[in-house]
Amino acid sequence: MATFIGIIGCGNMGTAVIGGIQGNSTLQKKYRLMASDVDPFKRKKIASKYHIPVTEDNRQLAEKSDILLLAVKPQEIHQVLTEMADKIGKSKLIISIAAGMTTEVIEKTLNSKVRVVRVMPNTPALIGEGISAIAGGRFAKRGDIQRTLEIFKAVGEVVQLKEKDLDAVTALSGSGPAYFAYWIGALVEQGIAEGLDLKIALKLALATAKGTAMLLQKTQLSPEELITRVASKGGTTEAALKVFEQEQLKEKIKRAVHAAVERSRELSQM
Repeated sequence: MATFIGIIGCGNMGTAVIGGIQGNSTLQKKYRLMASDVDPFKRKKIASKYHIPVTEDNRQLAEKSDILLLAVKPQEIHQVLTEMADKIGKSKLIISIAAGMTTEVIEKTLNSKVRVVRVMPNTPALIGEGISAIAGGRFAKRGDIQRTLEIFKAVGEVVQLKEKDLDAVTALSGSGPAYFAYWIGALVEQGIAEGLDLKIALKLALATAKGTAMLLQKTQLSPEELITRVASKGGTTEAALKVFEQEQLKEKIKRAVHAAVERSRELSQM
């Protein structure tokens, strides 16, 4: 008998999970999907592309689902949970990807010993190249963790951590794609300033970013070891690295990540 997953919120991550499950023949047989969203355009798009039932009624979705995936913004989580609290009991598994929202907050909002697993995915999940960190709440069972791992492996890699570590994960890998896109954008802009065509500059920057990540992954070199291999004494790379040192770029990056961690902690108090 198929298990019903209700996905509340059809933004990037909700859509990524729908696509991941629908694109996996094993999971497609095991799970039946339903979704909800307040935006009629998103509802129409999801229903048309994935051929699943889509509604604007979260209460209806909660009643029919065995698993509820909360893919809404942290600021919306209390309202969404409150409106369907009487439809959620111990028999349902709640999976939340709302940044900063602890499992304890969800349990208290629902005022029950509900089974909650918290997940921090990232946007490369849209193409099956994401990485997600998961942590179970007080009442989550081993089977709940395994089921969540199974679902999120459909959109990339998965690691299991303690919940206290998820603020750091949010700041590193959750927000990380934006950091790398910012860096790539800067490379492209300066490449153009130095005379390159936009398409060429973008192609060079993207291929370099992808190749570097793959090289580090496959060779298991540390970032520092790779830097040493690329930067010859008195060469062009060393000239660039000296500017990074002068501008204390590493410290600025660390401060930026810490700011994201602090914001994740603040969200859990809202």
